[in-house]
Amino acid sequence: LIIFLLYLYFFVGFNAILNVIKEVDPLVYSFYYSLTIAAAFLSLIFFALTWYDLLEGLSIHINFKSVLLYCLIARFVDLLLPTEAVSGEITRLYLASKNRSEEGFIGKLTASLVIHRLLSMTVTLVGLLLGSVYIFFQYQVPSLISNLLVAVSTGTLLTIVFLVFLSVKVEIAAKIVNWLLIVAHKLSKSRLDIEKWRIKSMKSLQAFHSGVSIIRKNSKNLLKPILYTVISWFLHLSTYHTVFYALGFHISLSVSIVVFSISVAVQTIPIGLPVGLVEIVMSTLYSFFNIDLSVSGTATTLIRVVTFWFELFIGYLASQWIGIKMFMKKAY
Repeated sequence: LIIFLLYLYFFVGFNAILNVIKEVDPLVYSFYYSLTIAAAFLSLIFFALTWYDLLEGLSIHINFKSVLLYCLIARFVDLLLPTEAVSGEITRLYLASKNRSEEGFIGKLTASLVIHRLLSMTVTLVGLLLGSVYIFFQYQVPSLISNLLVAVSTGTLLTIVFLVFLSVKVEIAAKIVNWLLIVAHKLSKSRLDIEKWRIKSMKSLQAFHSGVSIIRKNSKNLLKPILYTVISWFLHLSTYHTVFYALGFHISLSVSIVVFSISVAVQTIPIGLPVGLVEIVMSTLYSFFNIDLSVSGTATTLIRVVTFWFELFIGYLASQWIGIKMFMKKAY
């Protein structure tokens, strides 16, 4: 956060940001910023609906209220730990599998999470490609932006291909699991019962591929999850767009799509990126599309208030609610 504040101070100027705010119509701002907050929350609801429908398709029955809470807590963990590539899925896997001992449950649950990730990434990639095509026809795109678009699109596509490959190739997935167990065995200095964990892992792996096969054979069951994913993506995207309306500025939807897609990709890099770098990337990208730095800096700040701090807050509330429920169960 300090990094972004320093960026605003040295490259934008707080006076310039204040001048943008002074020109804002309070009624217009209140209307559009309320829409931004509502869109962010609805995006999370449709995200949870996607997973809920995938679980139902695999005969995993968890009530929607619990699914929504798990997704909110997973988002909370994603925002706290800068490893969004895996932390959210691990959190949901842990919460949903707690106190569940059915054979094959973990495998099918993992299948639902992998397919959910594939749907999200595919919709994001399609949106990015469509937005990029429009951008290239309408703007003189700097080489830095075009290189970023190619890198993000390629990285997303390779990840999708890799996940699909592991989902259909049982033998390859089994070899990877065996390799991970051997590494864990060596790191634990032979204290890990590798045979016990291999048996458990292979059972879960078989259940995982069984879950993937069920969804592949009943492809109609993917229609609603795909629809929910598209709606969730569009609502999330709209938070990047309506903020400019709140400030009294209009920008191309394709610009919002490109900035949104790249910023989402930056957040999913599985390395520690401190709060502030994502904001710098966003405001810099906007400036490449001839948006004044004072406007882009103000808009980026308001966007991140919703997509980071607001979502962090409701995720925290969800985690506290789960904690209270667990405490009450133990107490009584």
